[in-house]
Amino acid sequence: MHIRNIFRKAPDFRELSEHYPSLQIHLVQVRKDYFTIDFKDPTALRELTCALASHYFGITLALPINRLIPTLPLRLNYLLWIQDLLAFHQEGEENVIGIDIGTGSSAIYALLGHAVFGWSFLATETDPVCYKAAVENVRGNEAEGEVEVKMVGKGKLQGNIAPGAHQVPGSSTRFACATRPSLRMMTSC
Repeated sequence: MHIRNIFRKAPDFRELSEHYPSLQIHLVQVRKDYFTIDFKDPTALRELTCALASHYFGITLALPINRLIPTLPLRLNYLLWIQDLLAFHQEGEENVIGIDIGTGSSAIYALLGHAVFGWSFLATETDPVCYKAAVENVRGNEAEGEVEVKMVGKGKLQGNIAPGAHQVPGSSTRFACATRPSLRMMTSC
């Protein structure tokens, strides 16, 4: 786990569930003072992801249960590594634009990257259900000016790759990120 990741120390699920009652029914007591969830249960994982996103980052998510549920600590880890690479290459963090390939229903890289680092994103998606949910999640977090979700088809963007809302002088695309399912899809195109 990245040294700056706030989830290096696991959150207290019982305490978190006091603020997010929909998480309470999914708690499993392991020891007297230690609670967890069944990470193989998609409903429990969805409730945990939504609670963590809201509690720690002010991000509200609506996630379809039949699509990939992101694990927030790992997504934050990935973005922290990207931040380190940008710093190493002395790229700075002003006017940073990232491309999220296969953003999924949550648009989590884009929303988290914007909330934590102030980055802008072009988020692409091939699945119509995920695309619709991603657009709603971006809209629900009032991030439309910083996160643009585009539908893609058969290995290419439909329209211009440059996020139109982010044509800021001095800005440029600094990185692209993707989840493993998106990488598999890209290699099969």
